[in-house]
Amino acid sequence: MKIEKPAFNPTLFYGPIISHEFHGNVSKDKGGYRFRFTLYFKSGDKYNTQRSGFSTLKEALSAKEHVISELVTNRFIAFDYTVSELFDYWLYYYQIEKKGIRYNTFQTYRNVLYNHLLPSFGATKKLKNITSDDIVKAVRKIKYPSVKEQSYRTIKLFFDFAVKNNYISKNPSLVAAQVLKGEFAKKNTRDVICSIEKIKSLLYVCKTDFPQMYMPLLLSLTLGTRISETIGIKYKDIDFTAQVVYIRRQLGRAMEEEDAAFLVSSPLETKTANGTRSIPLPEWVIDEIYVNRARYEFNKKNITDFYDLDYVCCHDNGKPFHRRSFARDFKKLTALLNMPDMRWHDLRHVYATLLRDSTVNMKAISEYLGHYSPDFTNKVYIHQDEVVYDCSSLEQEWELIAPKNDSIEKGDEIITIPFELNDLNMLFNPF
Repeated sequence: MKIEKPAFNPTLFYGPIISHEFHGNVSKDKGGYRFRFTLYFKSGDKYNTQRSGFSTLKEALSAKEHVISELVTNRFIAFDYTVSELFDYWLYYYQIEKKGIRYNTFQTYRNVLYNHLLPSFGATKKLKNITSDDIVKAVRKIKYPSVKEQSYRTIKLFFDFAVKNNYISKNPSLVAAQVLKGEFAKKNTRDVICSIEKIKSLLYVCKTDFPQMYMPLLLSLTLGTRISETIGIKYKDIDFTAQVVYIRRQLGRAMEEEDAAFLVSSPLETKTANGTRSIPLPEWVIDEIYVNRARYEFNKKNITDFYDLDYVCCHDNGKPFHRRSFARDFKKLTALLNMPDMRWHDLRHVYATLLRDSTVNMKAISEYLGHYSPDFTNKVYIHQDEVVYDCSSLEQEWELIAPKNDSIEKGDEIITIPFELNDLNMLFNPF
């Protein structure tokens, strides 16, 4: 589905001002005074403009000096855009073309900008005339708390961009932030505690009652990968000798996708640069992948129109899953085990907490999760209040599967879901 972009004001593509030229001195103009000048832009375009309407020569000369000062210090605002013009440019050009946002992010921004903010601000209102009061009123009009908070975050991103690129001189969202402070619930951590016994049960029941979901669940739990990354793992990404999986892609909806069969399962780059990473695999998980590969090869030979795309997690016909493929079954699974309401993404919190409680350092945890900052991992992903289990008996197991990756500090350890040998016999039912 191709996204139709609106027509942009061509001056938005001029880029920064690289030089300027004033034409003559201040001159008389219809009973007042004016001065004229030309702006030259990085794009090669030039723009002839003037400032007029000054009642006295002194006033005009003062204004000219002010313009010169702004030009020299790169603070001059060349064009006066409407809210609608810059919304369009920011979303459809800057965010899509420059930032490369994903389709879901695009949908979120579009909903916020055009369904909530634009009706409140007014499409034809000049951007420079938007005040902090306008922002506060627009945000407070929104009924749903999650949309309200997302709207404010979008506003902040937008106005930061507008100021940085000299579309406006002052950022009204800064004052609005102080007014709105405290109106959004702070939920930095997910209060998800999952014992080892519960994880064992989760995997066992999943393999028995929801076999198609078993491999994605197993990988998400033992790798800490996002669901979009889990379903994007291919067999070629796994080094079976070193027992390492390389996270190189995620599956999601591309901004422009012509093949309807893969509308929400297109290969995309990882969420961030740090998302491309390697994660050690426990040996017993490698064994499960071998079994899964045997099933893949069997289906490849026996199913007509099989999609041989090499995905570890896929439908019987080889077609890849998408990020919402397991939403319903995952809720059924957790309900069967009387677990609290969970999202699939909470498995990353469980993974991070288990690693922390196993004394694996924060640098290693943040690298496995694909985060830039260990501090972010600690604040957002790790449950701080309760140690969920004692893993002191697993030191020998960890030594066997220690990360073989130069980016991980020597001495770091990786945890596996701690099954005893008799537990493995229980879990690995023959197919």
